Amino acid sequence: MVEDHSYSEGELLTRIEEVKDKIIQLKDERRRLIEELRRLRDERRRLIEERRRLIEEFKSLRERLRELKSRLAEIKAERDKVRKEALDKREDVRIARQLAEKEGEVARVSLRRLQKRLEELEWRQMTTVMRPEEERRLVEEIARIESMIMKVKEARKHVISVLELEADYKATLLRLKDLNNKMAEVVEEIKSVRLQLQGIAARLDELSSKVGALTQSISDKSSRVDEINRELDSLYNEYRGALGRLRDLRESRRLGIQLELLERKRREVREKAERGEPLTLEELRILYGELDEEGLSSSQ
Repeated sequence: MVEDHSYSEGELLTRIEEVKDKIIQLKDERRRLIEELRRLRDERRRLIEERRRLIEEFKSLRERLRELKSRLAEIKAERDKVRKEALDKREDVRIARQLAEKEGEVARVSLRRLQKRLEELEWRQMTTVMRPEEERRLVEEIARIESMIMKVKEARKHVISVLELEADYKATLLRLKDLNNKMAEVVEEIKSVRLQLQGIAARLDELSSKVGALTQSISDKSSRVDEINRELDSLYNEYRGALGRLRDLRESRRLGIQLELLERKRREVREKAERGEPLTLEELRILYGELDEEGLSSSQ
């Protein structure tokens, strides 16, 4: 600030122009900073909103992951149960096949032919008169065929049982395959959700870093705006002070000129009086000091 009252008018004018230029420069810098601050705050607001949205999405995906893990545990428990059933049924099929293989030849005997032969023998027994020995052999044959029929039927039951067991085993295997497919689907979805969570977490870290950098930049620029405001206040005070001193200097110079004129006029009136020439009323006032510089100004 200009404090020295010994500044010349030229020096004051130079300083006033310097202060004006500095004020214009600082105001232009402040304007650019304020525009930049507005842009930075808008960008930070946008990033904060994106971060808020991603946090909600992250929470939703994390809940979805929890549900998928629970679902996977349920399917796995059911899969383990069905797998044990399949193992048990496979063993039942193995045993049934062994039994069927032992009785395979019997099962392949024609049941219709046996029944037809049995009917013929029974018809002969009822319609033919035989000797005791022949009748005994006939009864034994009938008993043997009846026994064979029972064995064939029993053997065929085993064959049917094997088929039923195999069908049930295959159905269980299909259930097991379906459960394995479901588990694979859930596992893939879990992987997808985890990848999404990783991506969101990385983006959240990036956003937090950017928001932090923007906040620091905003703080720095805001501090600079405050500093400029303080500098402008100081410069305005200096500008007003310099203008005041310039006015005082010019007023002092004007008064000096008027006093010089007044003294010159007094000398002229004194010389006129010394010559014995008559004086006017105004000249008398000048001679005896009744007129100051203001009066002189008004009389001119």
